[in-house]
Amino acid sequence: MNRRGSVREWVFGVCLAGWVIAGVGCGRPESKDGREAVAKPESNPLSAPVDYLGATAAGKKTAERAVSLAPVLAALQQFHAAEDRYPARLQELVEAGFLARVPEALPGQSLAYNPSDGSVRWIPVSAR
Repeated sequence: MNRRGSVREWVFGVCLAGWVIAGVGCGRPESKDGREAVAKPESNPLSAPVDYLGATAAGKKTAERAVSLAPVLAALQQFHAAEDRYPARLQELVEAGFLARVPEALPGQSLAYNPSDGSVRWIPVSAR
């Protein structure tokens, strides 16, 4: 019985190893509708460093936009709390002493302000 059990374990181990080595289940992935899934170009390992640098640069731009708007958003909240309205224009925040200066436009961006709800954001400047 001892020898017989060890033979079964050995056969099972060999079969399992062959199954893993053969790559069972490692075929092309399928999408939900049963068609073969196609790898996305951004998942190419060879372009990973370039993709990483591009994502880092995009993240930096997003952070710069957010940081440059933070004082404006805080000033808008303070102005709204004091005056119970939003300023007609951003320069009014400077005149009332809530903001030192209106931020300069970032390259390729324009500052958009909506006085009805106090929203402010950077928008891309269209090429003319």
